[in-house]
Amino acid sequence: MQEKTIWIDRFAKSAGLTPKRIMRIYTAILFFAPLLYILLIQLRASAARKMITDYVAASPSLTVSLIVAAGDFLLGYMCWIDGGALLASRKQFGKFMKMQLWTQLIVGNWVCLFFAIFGLRQGKDLPEDSKVKPSQLLSLTYLIAGLFVVCFAFYLVFAIKAVKG
Repeated sequence: MQEKTIWIDRFAKSAGLTPKRIMRIYTAILFFAPLLYILLIQLRASAARKMITDYVAASPSLTVSLIVAAGDFLLGYMCWIDGGALLASRKQFGKFMKMQLWTQLIVGNWVCLFFAIFGLRQGKDLPEDSKVKPSQLLSLTYLIAGLFVVCFAFYLVFAIKAVKG
């Protein structure tokens, strides 16, 4: 396990992944990926000669994935607005990245999952906990985590129904 940890740290260092840079990349992914996903859905709906609302309504799993995309977009927007507050405290940044690690694992967003892992590893470079006001972004993260757990439950229900036929 120690060998893997050293590899992760060496990769992060060679890529120049500081906590601030990780937060910027993470924010960009959370902000733009859902917009591109909606564009893809619009293109698929156009190819099927349907309205996007009809196309989404025909597939419950697509509807759930749009809810996840909306949660990611909202989180990306809030990171853009208030992401600097997380970088003021190692404890807040760590809580945020731990929550992101688990929620992105649940919904299968592997790119954000890897950046959350790098964020947890590089968070040790942030200043020790000071008397910083807790970020509202942490509260939103807990809310979206709950939403993602509900969406994961819906995915499981759809998978079970598909297996049963």
